[in-house]
Amino acid sequence: MLCLSGIIAIALSFWLDVVVGATSSTPQALNPNLTNTIGDNGGPVLYYNGSGPVPPYNMTSPPPAPLPALNSSQIEDSFYQEILAVVNGSDYSSNCSKCITTTEIMHLAALTQSPTTITNLLIRTCNAFKFKISAATCEQEFSGIGGIGNYWAQLFQKMSLSTGDMQAWCFYQWNSCDRPPVIQIDESKWFSPKPASAMVAPPPSGTTINVLHMSDTHIDPRYAIGSEANCSQYLCCRPYSTNTKLHTTGQNASVPASRFGYLYCDSPPDLAISAFATMSQFLNKSDISFTIFTGDIVSHDSADQLSRAYVEYEEKTTYALFKAEMGDAPIYATLGNHDSFPEAYNTPNSINGGNGSANAFSWNYNLLSSLWQQAGWINSTEARYASTHYGAYAHTTAQGLRIISINTDFWYKANVFNYFDFTNPDQSGILSFVISELQACEKAGQRAWIIGHVLSGYDGTNALPNPSALFYSIVRRFSPATIAGVFFGHTHEDQIQIFYDYATSSLASSNSTNSTKNSNSMLRNTTAVDYSKPLAMGFIGPSVVPLTGNNAGWQLYQVDSKTFEIMGIQTYFANISEANSWTTPVWKFEYDARRVYSNGTWPKTAPLNATFWDQVAQRMLTNQTLVEEYNLYETKSSVVTKNCTSTACAQQKVCYIRSGSSALGNLCPQKNGPF
Repeated sequence: MLCLSGIIAIALSFWLDVVVGATSSTPQALNPNLTNTIGDNGGPVLYYNGSGPVPPYNMTSPPPAPLPALNSSQIEDSFYQEILAVVNGSDYSSNCSKCITTTEIMHLAALTQSPTTITNLLIRTCNAFKFKISAATCEQEFSGIGGIGNYWAQLFQKMSLSTGDMQAWCFYQWNSCDRPPVIQIDESKWFSPKPASAMVAPPPSGTTINVLHMSDTHIDPRYAIGSEANCSQYLCCRPYSTNTKLHTTGQNASVPASRFGYLYCDSPPDLAISAFATMSQFLNKSDISFTIFTGDIVSHDSADQLSRAYVEYEEKTTYALFKAEMGDAPIYATLGNHDSFPEAYNTPNSINGGNGSANAFSWNYNLLSSLWQQAGWINSTEARYASTHYGAYAHTTAQGLRIISINTDFWYKANVFNYFDFTNPDQSGILSFVISELQACEKAGQRAWIIGHVLSGYDGTNALPNPSALFYSIVRRFSPATIAGVFFGHTHEDQIQIFYDYATSSLASSNSTNSTKNSNSMLRNTTAVDYSKPLAMGFIGPSVVPLTGNNAGWQLYQVDSKTFEIMGIQTYFANISEANSWTTPVWKFEYDARRVYSNGTWPKTAPLNATFWDQVAQRMLTNQTLVEEYNLYETKSSVVTKNCTSTACAQQKVCYIRSGSSALGNLCPQKNGPF
């Protein structure tokens, strides 16, 4: 019995035989005449084969008349309505998809429209969706004194879905998407494998030099004596400061701002100067070989109170003060996130294809590099490099130490220009500069310090994961033989972070996933750490500024004169809670790190290196008293230090100490500690 398909096949075959078989034709059927042969009643001539006046196949037709051109206001309205439809409509089910889509709309708008249009869109969406802003109004934030709209227009123009920019922006700026995964680092693209000679640090020389570490001065020339110091705002001691719960102002302040400072204020001039003026109580300034200053000069004003002129004033004044107080002893400085305008903003030179001289922030790099050169701290070659490379430089001290100063805003979350080309861990080239310097040091047998402002790790709240992952790999590659120390500021607290070697399981050949890649390419999972192998130390220096809830402080290091490892640390502080009773600021010795943290087994001649601090961290897991000491010293013994008395808090604290990258800090328990 035939099935239906079989019947169809037979019928089709029969039909083809009939058609194909009918091949005989009459002469009339094949008459090649190209016009009609039938009908001649005065009608038009009809043509065959596209002959005569028949239009050719490839003739184009006129387009429709364009719609009336939209003016810039109408275009702006159109983009704005699309944003409203995405956010308020039901076509997008998640906040993440809404955020990514609206960011893509802003990207397309920035590609085609003027910065003015983008700024207007930002103001309108800010007002519509109640953005959390620094300025008093959306207008002030994006187009007024704050004026960040034009900068965001540049960012939106450069962003791309292909490099994960929108997801990163929507997580870090708006907390509406999942955290982007940290990339694996292909170390073969950045540096050669670690040689056996780089595995061991040089032995101590037995002699030391004295080095100061100062950070975060934040001198406030707008500090208002007698104003409300216990205010409800972020920054107190200003003429407008109020306490909304107590209904107080500067006229009836609950705590009148002492001219010497308060816990929730930036540094008044007398407090900042006293940090230097009282040093002679504890040391001889002539014995200081040099100072490192790990950034942050400008006060914590909101966006609508800052200006380029104000930032320049603060930078010129503060460095003049440093020079006057420290004389001929050099100071090696680095940029803080507040040492810019707008705050934290820095653009990579590649954003406009320039070599640095056309960078939007070259005014700042030119100013700072010239101030450092005029003070005699760096030479003209180093200053020229710093002026076109974000304030970064490398300088060899009189003692032979190579100091590599970098602009850490290129991994800081608040720098919006880090959100394009997001999966590139070094879109500015700043880390390539570090690698180049360290390779030269390794070849010459020279020891190096790296100084920056924003820490690469600890609790994971400050640095972005990809550049800090590459930085971790750099530190691991060149430690302990070349890198003698890494130094940061930013947190206003006295802290440490330890860099460890990677676990064996951290490295895998990229050929397992892509055979077209370089056969020597190896991908590093930078979160796979071997905590039994401490390599290098990151020292986070205490701030002079009390904000927020800290005392003022600075540190003195005893540094090995040949290996440049830290041999001793003493911290000095001013108890700001007593400021209203002072006739002049009172500075005191706070603690000696070796005396407090050594359990009696660490050799007196051994450095306070990563192995030493790793042992301290291990003891903290079983010694709550040690945890409480560290917790108190973090705030420079502030009276408002929050307790860390639980086992969970101790575990969190140790986890942070062991986190040299943002990704590692993010793996720590986030809600168990006092901060």
